[in-house]
Amino acid sequence: MTFNDALSVFDHLLDNYSQNLTAGLNSIPELSPQLRDEVTALISAHEQNVQQTLFSNIIAAQVDTLDTDKDLLSLTGEQIQHFKLKTLLGSGGMGVVYLAERCDGQLEQQVAIKIIAPSITLLTSKELAFKEAQYLARLNHPNIAKVYDVGTTESGLIYLIMEYIEGEPLQQFCATRTDDDILKLLIKICDAVSYSHQNRIIHGDLKPENVLVDKLGEPKLVDFGVAHTLSEQSNATYSAYINGLSRDYASPEQLAGEPLTTQSDVYSLGKVLERSLATECEELKSIIAHACDIKSQRYTNVMALAQDIERYCNIEPISLKSSHIYRGNKFIRRNPVTSMLGVSFIISLVAFSTALWQQNSALEKEQKLANHALEFMFDTFNQSNPEVNLGKPILAKDLLIKQQKKTILEFSDNPTIQYRLNKKIGDSLTALGEYESANVAYQQALSISTNQQKSDFWLISEIAENSIQLSQFSEADELLSSKPKSESALARYYLLKGRIQVGLENYKSADTLYNRALNYVLDHKQKTEILADQAINLLNLSRYQDSIKLRMQVLKILTTHYPEDLSSIANAQHEVSIALHNIGKYQESLEYALPALNQSIEIYSKKHPIIAEQMSNIANTYSELKQTQKAIDMLTEAKDVLQQFYVEPHTDVGFAHTYLGNAQLDLKQHDAAQANFQQALAIHKQLQHSDAHLEVGALNGLALVYRNTQQYEKAKSAFIDLLELINQEYGQEHPRRGLVLVNSIPVYQALGNKEQAIANGREAINIFTKQYGQDSHLIEIVQKRLDEVQSL
Repeated sequence: MTFNDALSVFDHLLDNYSQNLTAGLNSIPELSPQLRDEVTALISAHEQNVQQTLFSNIIAAQVDTLDTDKDLLSLTGEQIQHFKLKTLLGSGGMGVVYLAERCDGQLEQQVAIKIIAPSITLLTSKELAFKEAQYLARLNHPNIAKVYDVGTTESGLIYLIMEYIEGEPLQQFCATRTDDDILKLLIKICDAVSYSHQNRIIHGDLKPENVLVDKLGEPKLVDFGVAHTLSEQSNATYSAYINGLSRDYASPEQLAGEPLTTQSDVYSLGKVLERSLATECEELKSIIAHACDIKSQRYTNVMALAQDIERYCNIEPISLKSSHIYRGNKFIRRNPVTSMLGVSFIISLVAFSTALWQQNSALEKEQKLANHALEFMFDTFNQSNPEVNLGKPILAKDLLIKQQKKTILEFSDNPTIQYRLNKKIGDSLTALGEYESANVAYQQALSISTNQQKSDFWLISEIAENSIQLSQFSEADELLSSKPKSESALARYYLLKGRIQVGLENYKSADTLYNRALNYVLDHKQKTEILADQAINLLNLSRYQDSIKLRMQVLKILTTHYPEDLSSIANAQHEVSIALHNIGKYQESLEYALPALNQSIEIYSKKHPIIAEQMSNIANTYSELKQTQKAIDMLTEAKDVLQQFYVEPHTDVGFAHTYLGNAQLDLKQHDAAQANFQQALAIHKQLQHSDAHLEVGALNGLALVYRNTQQYEKAKSAFIDLLELINQEYGQEHPRRGLVLVNSIPVYQALGNKEQAIANGREAINIFTKQYGQDSHLIEIVQKRLDEVQSL
């Protein structure tokens, strides 16, 4: 085992040789004499501290330390590292917390600085208090306030520089939220506490005041004390510590002076849950009672508590109840749509059958058809029951695909019903993002329509739109080879033609097609759809101000004519935020993006691809604001949402890995970035239809990782593969090729191939000149790089 400093050795000895530290030190032969002396000094200080009778020594110094504790309340204006203390945010038994601002002129930054009270360090020994602070600095969880640095002032005060959370306390948040919102928040808090337990940290003082909710509605756990360390001290020390605890939330064993365990936090979380909710629900009462029971009867860990809360939110049986009636009732409540659809279909079809029979009992064929349709819907309803599927609930998309295949056999003698069922199944699969499966159903419906010699442009357009989503641009173009006659159909025809050109990166042609589509628009809704697409395309033409105008126009139309369409309004707000981002107005972008995200979450819930897309775009804005870690946290959450939504390999999940890798690349987290780029490439290989955009993005990121970590041969190979791929997919004069050539210059330069570096730069200049003209700023950037290479 290799040790970097005396503290790491001392930490190892405390973990493994707590009863005899000196013997433990002697068992490590490879330490240098200097390092051994430093560790010996730490052991001596520690043993001297342990041997003291705490209160006999502490009381003698208590007056001085208490005075020093009071002095902590008047440190405004003082400087710690390169931060100036601005405002006292709070104080408690463990110390004080100040809002501080960076004052070295490097960048604008606000942090929270916690200063541990001298009386606490006297109780625990400064070395152990510092060790505890180091433990906290290792925690990295999106719902735990981050500790950036740990240190000691010249006067001996231990401080922690932490993430500043601008938000509201948990109790204030809960006062205006539903129980559902509060429970979802509590699940995240439980996850954060469980993570800290896995990293050997027990919070020990969980209460609503120690949870802040930021502007995105994300909880942040703050004010971890030195409880973990204190629990290892004598009963006297621990008695002093518990005086600072909130007796409303501390576990009975804590208040009795017993050593801390993870179950102490379980109890506190149960109390937080109890005080945060305004419900008489028996299930929640039983969860709270179990969390706050005596230690031997309590949930064994925090995740067990979180799982029951999540089961309750998902209308699933909780672990504390097991009766068949209870579980059956849960299933019906959990599947209300399926149940109601089944009942509605049954009632409708029975009514339909009865009406046919009453009108003409001689129409036996029609009666059989009605019965046949009824049997089909009974079967659909039955297939959603886990008992039929060996206890495994069937996914909505699997159920739809399974039943779509049966329509061919079940209704071969009635094309009308077969057409309508396939059309509806296709609509549902499209809404789920299962474009390929949806097109199978649409094609079946289309074949029926064609056989009946009908022209069904709207159905063809659905297939074409899904083909565009799958990047099958030539297939989509072929489907739209014939123009429709009606004006509304022509508007959609030119809209989809424009989307195909965007996919092929022919942005000027796309803009022309969008303008044609607007000439045939008959209603406001269709106009907003076309304008929104055109606004996105204008970004590709660097016409940012024009893009913003169109997006604002869309938002105005929606709020004026469709104020009830909250999802479209939220999406329009998000599109405005993207446009503002692209002209560098990042704070204004967030002013539109964050309300849009909150509105979308209310509509779709958080586990939806639309939410993931919006979070990814907001993360890009945070990156531009140099809040890269915040961006990484949001991108990680977006990736997790997509992975949960798409069970099978999906393009969007691949892009999520790529975006996350790019953000990690900015923070020089090369190992993590490389893993994400490789995962994106692995997903690409598993896709039934390749996506060149995904492969290019992931391979480019991987090449940059190799370049930045000086693995130049690997970087060279990756850039060569990337250029070959771009040649195949986009052509030799595509701007993407120019950018890759520029990125490869430092690689060839490092490998001593100056000629190739210069050749790549000149080729890039030629590409940019053809695409953007001689005045492009890109050309100026490349020329500077070439001048640097030639000067060497």
